[in-house]
Amino acid sequence: MCGRTACTLGPEAVSKACEYKDKRGQRKRPQWRDGDAENYRPSYNKSPQSNSPVLLSMKHFQKDADSSERVLAAMRWGLIPSWFTESDPSKMQYSTNNCRSDTMCEKTLYKASVIPETTHRYEDTKDGPDGGGQRLLTMAGLFDCWDPPAGGRDPLYSYTIITVDSSKSMNWIHDRMPAILDGDEEIQKWLDFGEVPAKEALKLIQPIENITYHPVSTITFISLLCRFTSFAAMEPALSASSKNMLAWLQNKSPKKEEPEGVKPPAKLSQLAFSPKKTSAGLMHQWLKKEGEPSPKRPRK
Repeated sequence: MCGRTACTLGPEAVSKACEYKDKRGQRKRPQWRDGDAENYRPSYNKSPQSNSPVLLSMKHFQKDADSSERVLAAMRWGLIPSWFTESDPSKMQYSTNNCRSDTMCEKTLYKASVIPETTHRYEDTKDGPDGGGQRLLTMAGLFDCWDPPAGGRDPLYSYTIITVDSSKSMNWIHDRMPAILDGDEEIQKWLDFGEVPAKEALKLIQPIENITYHPVSTITFISLLCRFTSFAAMEPALSASSKNMLAWLQNKSPKKEEPEGVKPPAKLSQLAFSPKKTSAGLMHQWLKKEGEPSPKRPRK
């Protein structure tokens, strides 16, 4: 369903935007897991298999941590389950970018909050992390950790985005939409698996009307260009192959020049013959006569 996201904030800005209140009511800023800030790259055009910031409970990494404490991690979009037996994650035969809410309970995975876009805004109150500014759009997700069977490389953390039936305001675009966690209270209930029962957390997975949308350029669907940070704010230094790709996409096919003295072939509309009476042709004739009075059949 969902094939592109965007997160344009740098690692420090993402951490700042994810501030939350701990159990004592004090504001805390989640830190990045060791080395993960370097594995995340901001982009207006993030495709599957790229790394995105994911918010989750610290207890997944530190068993003695409180389940309400949060940490940021850079995870691969497109879930590779722990039971995957191939040595190369690209050999995964199934599409795991999204996970339907009606089947997610059949899977043994862990809850996370995916941060794809900075589109929702706080009003000028003290509710925001710094008294105003942007609030991240957070989506409910599931993650897992895959260890290569042969070893020799670090474990791979990856995630999938949970989808639900579209809300009334969105179903004209698509019949599915991401499960969005609206506000810090919902994020806390989704992430804090030590305090919030699973049945209670699952009540959050439902369509939401409190969302707006806007068109984006079709160039975002070119996965070759996903490495560039912004299409609106900068002109990327394209390689020769990328320039050829863009030229091919943006230009119309060149017209074929005919040799001198050779006439181009006549169009079908210029040929003097009766078209074959196919069902499509009969339908076309019927449509042309629509609105005209039906001819009376002569009486025998």
